Amino acid sequence: MDKLKAYYRKTELFFGNLKFAVVIITLFAICLGYGTFMESYHGTEYANRLIYKSFFFMAIQFCMFLSILFATLIRLPPRKHLYGFYVIHAGLITLFLGSFITYTSGIDGTITLAPNLAGRQIQLTNDEFRIEFPTKGKEVTVELPFVSGPKDLKMDYEGIKLKTFLPFAKDELNWLPMKIKNESQSSSRYRIYNDNFGEFITLSLHPLSDFNNTITMGPLNVHYMPTSLANCFMANTPDGLIIWNGETSQCISPVVSEIKRRKHQSGKTIAEVNFNGTLVAFLPEMSPLPLNSQMELNENSPFRIFSKKLFEKAPHLFLFGKFVAFYNKDSKSWEGSAVEINNEVILPWMGFKARLIEHKTDAYATMTPVFVKPIQENGQLIAGDMKALKIEIDDQDFWVRSTEPVAYNQNNERIRMEIGKKVLTLPYELILDQFKMDTDPGTTNPASFESYVTLFKGNKGSEKHHIFMNNPLKYDNFTFYQASYFQTQQGPYGSVLSVNFDPGRFWKYLGALLLVLGSIWHYYLRRKHLAKPGAQNG
Repeated sequence: MDKLKAYYRKTELFFGNLKFAVVIITLFAICLGYGTFMESYHGTEYANRLIYKSFFFMAIQFCMFLSILFATLIRLPPRKHLYGFYVIHAGLITLFLGSFITYTSGIDGTITLAPNLAGRQIQLTNDEFRIEFPTKGKEVTVELPFVSGPKDLKMDYEGIKLKTFLPFAKDELNWLPMKIKNESQSSSRYRIYNDNFGEFITLSLHPLSDFNNTITMGPLNVHYMPTSLANCFMANTPDGLIIWNGETSQCISPVVSEIKRRKHQSGKTIAEVNFNGTLVAFLPEMSPLPLNSQMELNENSPFRIFSKKLFEKAPHLFLFGKFVAFYNKDSKSWEGSAVEINNEVILPWMGFKARLIEHKTDAYATMTPVFVKPIQENGQLIAGDMKALKIEIDDQDFWVRSTEPVAYNQNNERIRMEIGKKVLTLPYELILDQFKMDTDPGTTNPASFESYVTLFKGNKGSEKHHIFMNNPLKYDNFTFYQASYFQTQQGPYGSVLSVNFDPGRFWKYLGALLLVLGSIWHYYLRRKHLAKPGAQNG
């Protein structure tokens, strides 16, 4: 017992020491200042993950709690002139307890309200990875770590390996190697530009690429095709027909003398062409599919036919890796040329040019998530607002992003995976009736925004509420604050409300009240004590 008392006395003197308190308060102030700096530049969530809710910061706060507690205990038994001191420290301890209750049991999230649509789901700050097995009627949820940087999970569930989690990420162009060079599955990167506009585009023919082989840039339609088709598109023939063998990627542009025509029983014209020794028959007016021996459309044939005349009315740019083709309305002919890396081709539309940046036949283009510190501007994240998780299935790595779910077929079962926020469903609904935003005079910068909502309480009826700055909605222990807004595809604005449940609020208010009362009391008693002749510091 004596050893235990001695150990307690040493602990009491250590944590109650003024030097220890100064060190802890200094560390607390440094962390708080650094967190405020991070929050202003990188957003609240990043500051929470890096500082405010980190183990290190929590340990500092716990040490502050011990310092305050033992600083009080070493001044027992009570002395009259320290009554105010005891009340101050009791207030601080009560504040810490209230904060601890809020941290462990509180709820902090957001609810998104689209115009005239009911919402009842609160998105919390915690991230979740969800795996759905539709045929089994099963869903598995894995809570992702609350970290500020990349984290290796090293988890496995039914053959699905969870590898690297990126809490803040953005997509970057990456080239993944192919086992065999294949011109028909190539990928290329171009820059389309004129004096007033410029854009980099990436196009691919590889089935695993994240990029398509077509893209629309205003009135301009861009098509990416195998190199073997370039000569057929650059050729000028009266009919403008192109016949393509999808298996060999070969094509021909037959002239009139090479096409035999006769009538089909439907009254349409049959066009017969000798394709490198194979007679192929089509109904060009009806379908790109060839005819079989019974004069029926053959979907299983590798041959296709189409007319370039379909692409002469609107601007169409055809890219073939290191070749470019287009229809020039001024010359009324199809034109094209070869283009090398970093060389450009002048296009016949508004001074536009096409420059080849990269062309690969041994790798395909894909977008790979990389970790990035989030960047905040005007209260909104402009970079790093995506979360990504690298997973492995059947020895194949791929990424699941928070922007869209991913489906994968494994053993004849379709698995659906997604990253989302942990959700809390309310027993009542909120509907956004109107969102109002005022802007600074002469600008489009938002000065204030507010929401008019209807709260549906089931059998208890409904209530109208007006939510704006310093005027939250309080209901069922929850407080709804106006936080942000967004614009829907249809045009009207939606509202984002911050939702807070603070079970430690009473204790924090009580602690603050004790601080004020204790400070006044301590000042009065201390002054009275020092006024006595021969008074000593307690």
